[in-house]
Amino acid sequence: MESHNKRTIHYSFKASETESDRIREKMKAAGINNQSAYIRTMALNGYVLKLDLSELHQAVRLLGSLSNNVNQIARRMNEHGSLYDTELDEIVDKQNQILDVMNQILSRLNPIGG
Repeated sequence: MESHNKRTIHYSFKASETESDRIREKMKAAGINNQSAYIRTMALNGYVLKLDLSELHQAVRLLGSLSNNVNQIARRMNEHGSLYDTELDEIVDKQNQILDVMNQILSRLNPIGG
């Protein structure tokens, strides 16, 4: 990335009030406060993408929980040679939850990657 001091070329354009409002709304949604930085990013990259990753964090949490269950089952199998049906049911339930969350994420990302 170029240093601020090396930016010697000035770009300028006019916008209507409506366009200016939309630019400010998009800047706010992208979490960018500096208008020059926002416009430069848009011009160079074509878009600014800000993702809500809460569902992905939920999926990671579920995967961690599922891993713990699998480890408990492996330990029990090594120690006693048997396991409980409820443990398997819990794993299947967590797998279904993870699949649901992943499908939610994919459905939200599909319009972006279209």
